[in-house]
Amino acid sequence: MLPDINLDNECFDDILDNARNSIASIYPEWTDFNYHDPGMTMLEMFAWLKESQQYYLNKIGPDNISKYLKLLGLKRRTKTPSSTDVSVIFDDDITAARGTKLYAGDICFEADRRTYISSSAIDVYVCDRGGEMNVAAHEQVRFGGDLHMLPFDENGGGAFYIGFDKPLAEKELHTLWLDIASEDGIERNPITAPAGFTPLVSLCMEYYDGLFWRPVKWEDKTYGFLFSGNIMFTLAGKHGSLSVGGHEAYYVRFRVCGGEYDALPVIKRACFNLLPVTQRDTQAEYTDLSPSDELRLDIELAVTGETRVFLKDENGCFTPVRSFEKRIDGQSGEVILNIPGGRVSKGVRVVNMTAAFSAEGAVGYGTGLPFQEYDLETKDVEYETFAIMTELPGSGGKYAECRKVNDFAAAGTDDFVYVLDTQKGRVTFGDCIHGMAPEGEILIIACSLTRGAQGNVTKGKINEIKGFDRSQITIENQRASYGGTDEETMEECTLRAQRLLKTTDTIVTDEDCERFVSSTQGLRIEKCKVIKSDSRRDGFVTPIVVKPYAKNGMGIPSEEYVKNILDTLEPHRMLGAQFWIVRPEYAQVMVYADITAARNTHDLRQRVINAIASFFEEIKDDFGARIVYSRLYELIDSVDGVFSINVLTMQTEGSNAERTGEGDLLLMKNAAAYLTDIDVMINT
Repeated sequence: MLPDINLDNECFDDILDNARNSIASIYPEWTDFNYHDPGMTMLEMFAWLKESQQYYLNKIGPDNISKYLKLLGLKRRTKTPSSTDVSVIFDDDITAARGTKLYAGDICFEADRRTYISSSAIDVYVCDRGGEMNVAAHEQVRFGGDLHMLPFDENGGGAFYIGFDKPLAEKELHTLWLDIASEDGIERNPITAPAGFTPLVSLCMEYYDGLFWRPVKWEDKTYGFLFSGNIMFTLAGKHGSLSVGGHEAYYVRFRVCGGEYDALPVIKRACFNLLPVTQRDTQAEYTDLSPSDELRLDIELAVTGETRVFLKDENGCFTPVRSFEKRIDGQSGEVILNIPGGRVSKGVRVVNMTAAFSAEGAVGYGTGLPFQEYDLETKDVEYETFAIMTELPGSGGKYAECRKVNDFAAAGTDDFVYVLDTQKGRVTFGDCIHGMAPEGEILIIACSLTRGAQGNVTKGKINEIKGFDRSQITIENQRASYGGTDEETMEECTLRAQRLLKTTDTIVTDEDCERFVSSTQGLRIEKCKVIKSDSRRDGFVTPIVVKPYAKNGMGIPSEEYVKNILDTLEPHRMLGAQFWIVRPEYAQVMVYADITAARNTHDLRQRVINAIASFFEEIKDDFGARIVYSRLYELIDSVDGVFSINVLTMQTEGSNAERTGEGDLLLMKNAAAYLTDIDVMINT
């Protein structure tokens, strides 16, 4: 870190005194230092100027800090909306358009996509674990708490069935949410980059069509039943009924088709008919479509709001369409737009906005003068979704897209750019040198409002949907909404920058390597250690022994484990560095002790066993450890009631440990001790 330099280190009196004291050595003829002397008046003036310059030089304003943060690749984080899923129960099949509004009190949420809501409901769950059937009716689960079912057996065999009371509609996207935990309760590292994660198992999802099991087209957000998440699926054909475990229903099932689990998943809960929502209240949004005279939109705002249409020309400018036809398809609920000249244009831009937002008109009318600012009258604007078009002067009513930038430093004279300050709720345009000043209508074509952290509502708070009475439909968020954050202040961003400067993003030391391996997304790593290799493979290779969590305490990383670890290390390795994941070995140690007791013999054997077990517990994950015979001897000898140790032996099988002349066991570099048997003989 650069030193914190204080430039404002002298006050007016100090500056003047230093100057007065220097006069004798610089100009001895000057002898009158009184205030009436014109020379002293000049010194006082320059002392005042110097003090003022120091003060301003020592001050770093928000603009300066923003520039410094930009050099580090950082900028202030803006408000982000929360998100969750809402379960919907309705008597008939319905379709919720994208942008459908739901409410938790006065906090608005919107549907992320067009979602088909089926009237079908989950009726039964069946786990076929190698012929052993575990059945749970949904009503029983609803009133009895969590599901808690192991979908597969120890070897990944069997199948997990979900039965519905009605057939699911074909060629419609259905959403199922599963609450999943590991059998042993040990949490996995979170998934931060889904595209770079390789699931540990490959799952197949199928549906029964009345004769055969057919594959389902699906998207798995649980990553093979490793995490709680959504499963979106579509049935290609009609859904047929089948009896499984004595229950007749319309089933889908899951099977393991490849790979192996490090810990069996447990299905704790399941929800169907989920509507993904985000906490925002959209006032305006635009949609760019391919050239056509007839367009279809499945956006709620297109149905309930005002619509403006623009045709894009070869220069990228937008000409408003003054007259077009807008109607609603009664069957699909989509909005149909018939646009004259749409087919011969380069594209069509449709802007939809609420009636209230449309009535307020544009953000303003540009004057052509530099440094124009416009107040949005709200600080809840979502930065990412905000967009503006400005009218081109002398173009006959054409519009150009205005680009959002962090500052005007890189903008040219002819660039249509603006700065959005969501902290102040203000839009600023350039000075005609860096950024063109608008002259004409300034039109907001996309604007959403969000509450940030206030949108993180608890389970069950989202209970109202626009257009339906609460007695007609049942909706509820089965889990709390999450991810909503408030806008970051400059001070918070500066502190984040300081933390990042202290964080190493490149693997330099062994500790760096072990830290990245331990945090590999989706895995459960109990211990990892860089070991020193006696030989060099091709180039400079760092061997790393990795021990995953396992029920028996002797975890072995699978091929999927190794791939995920190497994929995590790859972006952080130095040029020329290579990594080699070494599978651990376990030296299975057996201890025999023959002891003569002095007193308190009624529980002496158990206390000795406990002492031996605690000794090996401390070194169980110490790869390449030296198990010192004398330390174990001393520990047993210190147990109250032990008079003498007649015999003490440590035995191990295999070639993963060597015995030294002192009786110690020296483990191989990738081996850890695993205590398998303790035999204690007590003599009185």
